[in-house]
Formats: sequence, structure tokens, C-alpha cells
Amino acid sequence: MSPLRHRDFRLLLIATVAMMSGFALLLPVLPLWVIASGGGEAVAGATTGVFMASTVLAQLAVPAVVRVYGYKPALLLGTGLLGLPALLLPLADVSWAVLAISLARGLGFGLVTVCGSALIAELLPKDAIAGGSGLYGLATGLPQLIGLPAGAWLAQDWGFRPVFLIAAGIPLVSLAGVALLPTVFPREGERTRWLSTVALIWRPWVVMLLGSVGYGALATFLPIVLGGSGAIALLLVAGTAMVARWLAGVVGNRMVVAGRMLAPALVTVAVGLLGFAATTSNAPLAVLAVAVFGAGFGVVQNDALVVMFTRSPAGPASVVWNVAFDAGQGLGAVAVGAVVAGTSFGLAFALLGALAAAALPLLRRAVA
Repeated sequence: MSPLRHRDFRLLLIATVAMMSGFALLLPVLPLWVIASGGGEAVAGATTGVFMASTVLAQLAVPAVVRVYGYKPALLLGTGLLGLPALLLPLADVSWAVLAISLARGLGFGLVTVCGSALIAELLPKDAIAGGSGLYGLATGLPQLIGLPAGAWLAQDWGFRPVFLIAAGIPLVSLAGVALLPTVFPREGERTRWLSTVALIWRPWVVMLLGSVGYGALATFLPIVLGGSGAIALLLVAGTAMVARWLAGVVGNRMVVAGRMLAPALVTVAVGLLGFAATTSNAPLAVLAVAVFGAGFGVVQNDALVVMFTRSPAGPASVVWNVAFDAGQGLGAVAVGAVVAGTSFGLAFALLGALAAAALPLLRRAVA
């Protein structure tokens, strides 16, 4: 049965598109705003780093929150926090203010990401989870496909303030869709036992983390590295990741064993990062390398999540997967910003590619 035949899952997808649009529009724009306001690359990277750090803190608190209040109130709160603080960005022309707003928005993003991916397994039957994960990947990927390049382009063409207002308004509109979702609590007896959960799924978690490190670094610095070609590169990395994640869900629904796509996907991630490192001064080749990375990362996202759902309950699996995704993005942005301050973008991305390649031996036991 198609996941789209479930009304509540369709509502989740619609709300997710709106929430992720507000996130995607600002991800590449805030570093540009910092640079335009006189800040350096380290502070520019820190806008993503602070956002993702607060995201992870919120994600760790989600299991306790949803056990008491359920998923819907947590989603409503997270959506409000993601949108409302962005209204203050037109007034924030100093680094500390931008970082404070990033921190507040990150808390909201942490709530919506964990609740959203957990609801895939809570709202769908088991035989529809892999396909549902792929469709959820489209719902999170389409806003990034459009929002990442559009945010950078609009900021350069219209100015920063209109982008800030649009990025604040779109998530707030999604509050109506979230309010129509049913009241859902974690399944009876489901609690986050961190040690046992980590012991079961740490291998796919590491793979997810490394892919996300590369994605966060690219999303933050592509407009700075490639200039006018940065918007095209952002479009490709988001687009290839989205399509690859969806296709991995389609294929995954037909596979008896989850996790078999992780190894070739990680190789693709490493090749893309190393290729980008070698071509930062050649925009067409750099854009091609970014597309290769995106294809690998999309498969990593879906297959890692399905493996985690197979090995642990939905709530803990969602938290751990989202922590890898969002902590990785923050680490990638901060690490590249710090390395670039003393070396070059080429060396920084080469190190990320080497780390991804070094993790391949972990995947011998990552199959569920």
C-alpha cells in the first residue's frame, strides 16, 4: 500500500515542506549576511554551527517531551520557534545577535525534525516505512532544492531583509497543517535507552554523521567558494540528494535486508568531496563534484534511517538519526570555517573526503 493513502501522513508531508522551506532559505543566507556585515569566515560558519548545536540539544529532549505532551504540541512549538525569531533578523546587523537568533531557531528545528521523522514510523504500517521515508525525504529535499539556491539568489538580487521575512512567514503558515494532525504519543513502553540504542546503530550513525558533515560544509560555503555558480551548486546538491533518497526508498521497499546500499553510497560521498576539493577553482567541475556528493548523501540518509528503524523503536531511532544529520551539518560548517582561516577550501574539503573514505570498514556490520 502506498504511504500516500494515509491521510495523516499526507498532512505531515505538507507541513514538512513548509517548515523545511523556512530552514533552507536562511541556511546559505546567514553566512552571507555575516560577511556583508563585516564578520569573518569563522563567524559565518558559526551561524550554522550554533543553529545545529541548539538543534541537537532540543533533539535530545524530544523523547521526554513527547512522552508527556505527544508529538503534535512539540511540532507546534518547534514550528513557532523556527519562524518567529527570524522576524528579528532585519534588526540583527551584529554577529552576536545573528548567533542568538540562530540558537533560538535551532531549538525549533530540533523539535520538528525529530518529531517529523519519528511520525513516519508512528503513522505508517511497517511495510510502508521504507517508501514513507523516501517520500519524507522528498518533503525535506524539495524545500532545500528550491530554498538553498533561491535564498542566496534572492539575497543578492532583492537584498537580505525580504528573504528574512519570507523565511519567517512560510513555517508559520504550516501551523494550520500541524494542528490537523492527530494526537499521537510514542508507543507504549517506548523509552530512549541511549546506551543500548547507540550500541545497536552506531555504525550507520557514523556514516550518516560523516555525510552530513560534508553537506553542512557545502551548504554553508558554496556561495562563498563559487560565487555566481554557488546557487547552481546548491540546487544540484539538494536536488541530487532528494532524488537519490527517494529512489533509495523505492528500492528499499523491495529489499529484504536494509543497509546494503550504505557502502556504495559512502564511496560516492567521499568521491564527491574529494572531487570538489580538487576543483574549487574550476566552477563547472566543482559543480559536477557537488552533484556526485549529493547522490551519495541522499542514499545514505534513507538507508541509514531504515536500518535504525529496523534495530530500535521509532522515537530513539529518529533522535539518533537527526542528531547525526544536524550535528554533522554544524560540525562541517565550523570545521571548514576554522581550517580555511589558516589554509584553503581545497584542503578543508579534502580532509572531509578522506574521513568519509576512512569509515568504509565500519560498514561490514551495518546491514540490518
